Formats: sequence, C-alpha cells, structure tokens
Amino acid sequence: MESKNLKTLQLLEAIARDKPTSQRELSDILQVSLGLVNSFIKRLVKKGYCKITTVPKNRVKYMLTPSGAMEKTRLTYEYISSSYHYFKAAKDRVDDLYANLQGEGATRVVFYGAGELADIAFHSMAGTGVRLIDVVDPTREGEVFADFIVKATSRLKKVDFDALLITIYDNHESVLNEIKGIGVPSDRIRFF
Repeated sequence: MESKNLKTLQLLEAIARDKPTSQRELSDILQVSLGLVNSFIKRLVKKGYCKITTVPKNRVKYMLTPSGAMEKTRLTYEYISSSYHYFKAAKDRVDDLYANLQGEGATRVVFYGAGELADIAFHSMAGTGVRLIDVVDPTREGEVFADFIVKATSRLKKVDFDALLITIYDNHESVLNEIKGIGVPSDRIRFF
C-alpha cells in the first residue's frame, strides 16, 4: 500500500472516531507535519470524504461522510490485502529456506532479530523439522520472544546451532561484521 494511501486511511480512521481533534493531534497520530495534515484534510473535504463543522471555543470538528466511510472501507481492504500478500511472500520464502536447511541436515536455528520477520519465521516453523533454539538481538535484549529471553549477540559463542537466521530488515552489513567478529562461520548464516 502506498504511503499516501496509508496516511489517508489513518486520517479517515482518526476522523471516524467522532471526537473533536485538532490538526496538531492528527499530526502527532500520523507522524507528519502540521502543514501536510492540513493538505490531507483539504483534499478529503474536496473529494467529499469529510465535512468540517465549528464547535465552541474556536475549534473545528471533522466528520466522515458516507463516501468517506466507503473510502475508509476500500483503503482498509487495500491495506489488509497488501499486508496479506507481504505475509504470504515472506512465508513462502521462509518455507523454502526451511526446506533447504532440512535438506542440509540443519535443524537447530537461532534468530538474529526479534521483530516482525522473526514472528513470520517462527510461525512458519510449525510442521517443519526445524526448531528455534535461541534468539539474539542487541536492540531487544531482555525482552521475551516465543518463550525465549532475547540475548546479546555474544550469546552466539555459547550456543551450538546449525544455522543463524537473520530476521531483521536492515543493517545487514553491520550485523554480518558483528557476528563474523565473534566467530560465526559464514556457511551458517542465512538471510530471511
């Protein structure tokens, strides 16, 4: 889903809550500038998706119109659909990875990362011969992921694993330098 459509959906959802909200509050919710919120609202009014009424104390109230409710529904469907396609593609990718690992006899896996990709990788593990034995993530150390307490990267020195699955989105080069620096062989490192 395009960023503009996502922000429009978030704005329509905030307006649909039907409580007086200032543009500054909407700016905080959407995490965009005040001027951009103003532009979005003007565009929504022009398209007939919302109305602006004045309430006491020099405030305005934004109200969703029936066509705005329909647009919110359409954008919600688009968001769910694009999220599903992303999830499906990620699951297919990790299923292939797990099949390859099993083919190599590598069944004991450690995750580097405890975020959204790790969630997909963990849930995709069901029904395979691959099992998670530990989770490391220097940004989430001490948190719990899938009944594991997330550890520092140095934990990799003490764990006997077949493969280290990188389950983060970015900074792959610095992650590789870090894990190779503590002695993890390159042939054990896999990317989601």
